Amino acid sequence: MFVAPFSEAMVKLEKGKFTTTPVKSDFGYHVILLEDVREMKAPPFDEVKPQIQQRLQQQKVEKHILDLRAKAKIQ
Repeated sequence: MFVAPFSEAMVKLEKGKFTTTPVKSDFGYHVILLEDVREMKAPPFDEVKPQIQQRLQQQKVEKHILDLRAKAKIQ
């Protein structure tokens, strides 16, 4: 995953080409050379299932906390 300015410039490039002007990001200026393009494959579900479960649990907890804060009466 890249920061937005870097990603936007990178997807416009053709294989073997580089950016003609430097790309500014939060990390500085970059000249990007696209050496190769590979197809990205999604990992098998069983491999990411624990991460998905953890993220869903985290979202439930965050929602519960927000609900509690909304209902809280502070005087």
